This record gives sequence, C-alpha cells and structure tokens, in this order.
Amino acid sequence: MTVSLIAGPLASPAGRWGLALGLLALHVALAVGAASGLARDDLETIFFAQGWAWGYDPEQPPLYNWLIQALTDLSGPSLGAAVGLRWAIIALGVLALHDAVRRMSGGDAALAAGAGAGAAGTALVGYEAALHFTHTTLLISATAAVLWAVARVVERPTTARYLLLGATLAVACLSKYTFAVFGLALVVAALTDPLLRARLWDRRLPWAAVPPLLALPGHLWWRLGQDTGLTERVASITSQGRDAPLPFWDRLPALASDVILDPIAGMLPPLVVIALAAARASRPDRRPQPAGPEVRWPRVLLVFVLASMALTLAIVLATGGHRLRYHYLLPAALVLPAAALLWVRAGAGSWDGSGALWRRRLLGWGLAVLAVLMAGGVATHRVILEPRDCGRCLPLLPVKDAAAAARAAGFDGRGTIIAASLDWGANLRRVFPEARVLARVRPDWRPPRNRIGDRPRDGACLILLSRTEAGALALGEALADTAFAETVAPLAGVAPDAVPIDRARVIDLPLTWAPPLPASERRAVPFGFIVVPSGLGTCG
Repeated sequence: MTVSLIAGPLASPAGRWGLALGLLALHVALAVGAASGLARDDLETIFFAQGWAWGYDPEQPPLYNWLIQALTDLSGPSLGAAVGLRWAIIALGVLALHDAVRRMSGGDAALAAGAGAGAAGTALVGYEAALHFTHTTLLISATAAVLWAVARVVERPTTARYLLLGATLAVACLSKYTFAVFGLALVVAALTDPLLRARLWDRRLPWAAVPPLLALPGHLWWRLGQDTGLTERVASITSQGRDAPLPFWDRLPALASDVILDPIAGMLPPLVVIALAAARASRPDRRPQPAGPEVRWPRVLLVFVLASMALTLAIVLATGGHRLRYHYLLPAALVLPAAALLWVRAGAGSWDGSGALWRRRLLGWGLAVLAVLMAGGVATHRVILEPRDCGRCLPLLPVKDAAAAARAAGFDGRGTIIAASLDWGANLRRVFPEARVLARVRPDWRPPRNRIGDRPRDGACLILLSRTEAGALALGEALADTAFAETVAPLAGVAPDAVPIDRARVIDLPLTWAPPLPASERRAVPFGFIVVPSGLGTCG
C-alpha cells in the first residue's frame, strides 16, 4: 500500500476525529455561548419559519427554510435550533467531502482529512462560512455531497447509486439557485475524463433525474408566479444599483478579480503549505497519473473550479454586472486544497521513503495548525472584536431585556409583532413563540393569524420601530414627520391615522457580552416600540 502524503496528527483516526470534533465543539460553543441574538442570515429563516410554503423568498430556494420550519415545529424558534442546524449541515458537508476525497485518492483517509483541514484553514471557509450564511452553507455541503455521490457512481455504477446522485442533485438545487452554475461546471469537468464520460452516457443515468423531478416541481411552480425574474435579480446584485452598465472593458478587470483572484486568495494558506511541502520533490512523471482507480481526479477538480469561474464571469458580464460578493464561488473554492493534494499525490515519486518524512509531517501539521488558527480567529472575532467594533451588533442584541420591556408595557406574547426590520422582530419571536411576526421589510409574507377554534384570537400588538425611527424619537423628533404610520397601517389592517404613534417610547439597552469598559463607554442600542393591548385591526 502506498504511504500517505500526510503524517502527523491527521495520519491517525484519533487525531482526525479529535481535531474535527474539537473544532466543531468550539464553533458551536462560541455561536451559542457568546451570542444573545441571531446571526444576519438566521433572522430571515426564523422569520419565515411561521408556516410551510413552496417558497418564501424569490431570491432563494426553500430547503433551508423547510429545515428550520421542521425544527421550529419540534422545539420552537430558538438560537440553539438555528446554530445547531447550521453546524449539523456543515458537519455533514465535511463528512461528505472527506469520503469523496478518500475515494478519489484510492482510500487515503489521511489525505482526505488534509483536504478538509486545509479548507477549514482558509479565510473563505474556516472564517467567513463559520460566521455567516445559511443557504450558502447548505449549498457548500450539498456540492460536497454531489461530489461524494459522483465518486460512488465512478466506483460502481448501479441504479441505487444513480438514484443517490439524483437525491444530492435535488438537495443542491433546492439549496441555492447558483448551483445551476456549479452543476454545469461539474458536467464540463466530467466530459474531460473518459471514465466520467462513460458514466454520463450510462443507460442508468435517467434514474438520477427521478429525485429532482419529484422534489422540484412544487417550488418551480411557485417561483413562476413571482414578479422578480432571476435574470433581473442577478443584474441587481452585480451592478451596485447602476441604471446603465459600465463599458465591457471597464467591468472586466474588477470582475475578474472578484471571480478568480479573490476565491484563490481566500483559499491560499493551505495551497502555500502544500506547495512548500512539494517543492523540489522528485517527480518521475510530470503528468499526474490517475489518483483513483481510473479517473484523473486532480484534473477533473481543477477543470470544475475553472469552469465555475468562467461561467460565473460570463453570466455576470452578460447581465451588465461589474462586481460579485466573495462567497458566491465558495462551492468551487472548497475543492482547491483537495485538488492540490491529489495532484501532488499523483506525481509524487519518493514520498514513501524516509527522506520525505519531513514533507509529510509539514503537510499534516501545517494543515491541522491552519484549521486551529482559523478557529482561533473566529473566537477572537466573536469574543473581542465584535463587542468593540460591531455595526448592527446582531449577535449581541439584548433580546431578553427588550422582551422584558415589552411585557412591562402590556404585551403578553399572544398577538402580533409588527417589526420595521428583522433585527428585533425575528429575535423577539424566540421569546414570544406564540406571536405572529410581520415585517415592514417583508410586507408580502403574511403568516396566518393566531386562532382560538375558528375565531381569530384577540391579542395585543407590538409595533417595533427601526433604529433610525427610534433614534429620531430619542432626539425629540415626531414620528408623524416620517412614513411610519403609512407603512405600519397595511400590516395592522387599519387606516394610517389609527396607528397610535403617541404611545411610542424608546429605551437604550446595553449590549450583552460587552467587554469590561467604563460605564461611560459601554455600548447600547435603542429599542423603540408601541404596545396596543388589544383591538388594533388584525393584530390578534
């Protein structure tokens, strides 16, 4: 048996599991223990988890919302459920990536662990994906699951394995619309390898279409009924609000940097470690040989990454865009450490000799240390940097203090919360799980009214002000000078002059988990609200 490229802590099952479980426990403890409020993307999922639907947001497929809705039905809306779901998805994605790379490398579990540790040691995956994202997190893990299913089909093309591939494709399609790009890029990559081409023309391939055909029609029918088209949405998120697109040659350099250079830079640390370990090693054959039984996986994965970048660049240019957020290429960037390790393994000549032990140890320890350092960066951000420098300060919102203020004003949690944004609205739903939450930023999403038997419940109405409105009120300005009543009235089912703006009040609440600062320097957020005990329109 060929000696693995990886030595050190990743070479043994105890070291691999110890590192993985230790990092998982640290991240979950930080996400729950160092936060009192929901993360940015979790706000929408908790808000939408007030009923089952074929779709919730025209910009995203519904699978993540379905998962959080199922958890909400079981245990109620909570910070623990949001954090637990996200990290369970990440853990499943890591397992899928590990087993996929293990199969691609001919059973090298240490190399597969190195690919996972390398991804965890990057700014894109180990830092940004650990702090943010919901639908993107699901897409990353789903893409890893698709690669795992492809590797299994390559090993043995049975009907059951094609059905499994179809199931992972259905999950990926319902995770995020951008999987269309990565799915097409994967097909392009498969066409470059003879065995993968044979699997594409296999007579059992139609079985892979069965799960998507069963899972997708309901949501697609809902999506066809929405006003916003995907083409218009792509143009809006890539043009920074410009009415007219910039000339092609003005857009290309910056966009190429966003699509090509930024993902590579975000995944650079493990690539540098791998390059250092491979430098000046003897290579009897410069062309990488098959890393698995027959497939040239290093080339396939590299083509997958390049095709993803090329397709993304072409789509954004075609829609008139000139910029792209860093996380859109995450599913492709995820495989860069695996591709590099497989490439080195395929061309390694003397790595199984005693003279190459230092290279193997450099890879094992270097990739493991990167993963630990990146987790330390996340801990530093959550515990030290965020309390001092946060903007919206979402994880530090004093939700319990705000709920206590609303209760003291007469809101018992059995009516309706009308929120300006989701910052307070979604968070207060965790404290008042029986309340219906409406939002002025999402006026089209209307969960059903609370009912007693066949009659709507006559409950209280808690109207939440935006931070701007609360700040203006704190400075002595009147809400009558704003569009406040006009935006609240349709959600409450009343005329604008029936909104009791004279009852509005604002209190300053100190952030939770703030660093030990003098009282004069402690940071606080304004909490502005109106409580109507009963009888306001459809607030029951």
